[in-house]
Amino acid sequence: MKKILYAIILINVVFSAKAQQTQKGLLWEISGKDLQKSSYIFGTLHIICPDKFFVPAHTKECFEATSQLFLEIDMDDPSMMMKAQKLMFSADGKKLKDLMQEADYKLFSEYFKKTAGMDVAIFGSAKPLLYMSLAMAKSAGCPTPKSYEEYFMSEAKTAQREVLGLETLEDQIGMMDKSPMKQQLDWLLDLVKESEKGNETYEQMLVLYKNQDTEMLTKMIAKEMVGMKGLEEEMLDNRNQRWIPIIEKNIKEKPTFFAVGAGHLGGEKGVLALLRKQGYKVSHVEK
Repeated sequence: MKKILYAIILINVVFSAKAQQTQKGLLWEISGKDLQKSSYIFGTLHIICPDKFFVPAHTKECFEATSQLFLEIDMDDPSMMMKAQKLMFSADGKKLKDLMQEADYKLFSEYFKKTAGMDVAIFGSAKPLLYMSLAMAKSAGCPTPKSYEEYFMSEAKTAQREVLGLETLEDQIGMMDKSPMKQQLDWLLDLVKESEKGNETYEQMLVLYKNQDTEMLTKMIAKEMVGMKGLEEEMLDNRNQRWIPIIEKNIKEKPTFFAVGAGHLGGEKGVLALLRKQGYKVSHVEK
């Protein structure tokens, strides 16, 4: 179930504004505006194969200079798994077979079996989001992908840092639940019809991520990413705006380390630009 949670976050980060300002780097320092100590923000990739996982220079020492960790959601919440299981199933008991046209259901079932290695029917009244999450969890191309969230949570536990969330799981899943069911079913069919494109896009993302090329990464995501079409503004720009007051409140109280999807960093409506507009100095921590 935890891998599904990481995949949900992956879905949430596959959108990005069109970056206008050059943004290179994954690790950024937030200072100025009368802050007593600096805070830091790191752009993550939520699912990545172990052999491609890396941590930029100075990340560990910047993390150690802070007092708490913020992820997009509090992955350390002991009730998270129970909440996820409840939120990912339809209250009306309708199964995917009841919602899709017969031909579409057959097409997606075959794709899901091949991609996720499981039968659609075993999930009963699961929402389209669960099927999408499981399928996208396989996009990394390895049996047991890693997660930067897992890495930072482990570091926080070792250093006895509190783990918090910029939003709740209910917030994230609620955004997708607002979409009409037909649109949610279309997202599943998009995964099937554009599966090759999705795999190619992910490989390109990996190259850009390794090069820490935030600007090109966000541009490519906005243009090429498969699935969840029509939610770009809500899933990215609006969330960025909602996060800023939470970020401001916490960096004023204590030095904080934030780890969010790299797609949230770049562009005029990205977190880095929004913090600068609030008067903070946001600078790349050099390699």
